[in-house]
Amino acid sequence: MFWGFFLSTVLVYHATFCINSLTHMVGKRRFQTNDHSRNSLTLALVTFGEGWHNNHHRYPVATAQGMYWWEIDITFYILKVLSWLGIVWDLRSHPAKLYEEAAANAANGIPAKTA
Repeated sequence: MFWGFFLSTVLVYHATFCINSLTHMVGKRRFQTNDHSRNSLTLALVTFGEGWHNNHHRYPVATAQGMYWWEIDITFYILKVLSWLGIVWDLRSHPAKLYEEAAANAANGIPAKTA
């Protein structure tokens, strides 16, 4: 009971809170958001995709946190395979307007909104 529930729950909560803190301090911003969220490849690799935090804060209903093929999001890949098997469904993607906004921000050098 201790190892199977309590310890694992404490570790998962600590990992979740840690990544939420780190991705607001480390990385680059693609979008202007009302927080300090950032995208980090290093954190995304360690957390199976959670490091694309600025993307998530800009459009939180998307299943994938990585927007482009080079933004490795292992959790999304697993969910995609499960959708092919019919185990999960209704995966939501990023809308085209979000890619347009990202491209405009990159072209204009806009994204870093700091407080």
